[in-house]
Amino acid sequence: MDEVNIVEYDPHWQILFTEEAERIWQALGNDLVVEIEHIGSTKVPRMAVKPVIVMSFFSGLIFQG
Repeated sequence: MDEVNIVEYDPHWQILFTEEAERIWQALGNDLVVEIEHIGSTKVPRMAVKPVIVMSFFSGLIFQG
């Protein structure tokens, strides 16, 4: 079984999320991206977690078929 690395909360994670969200907005544009959210345990202050920033984005595209 793989070892899981748990670390103390790092306030820098919010900065990393913001920077990555901006890159996504720039790459996909406002027509495609409606909202980007920082979800998961790295969003919770003072919580020891796996150091993985999880993001969710919502698209304005509607597929019909």
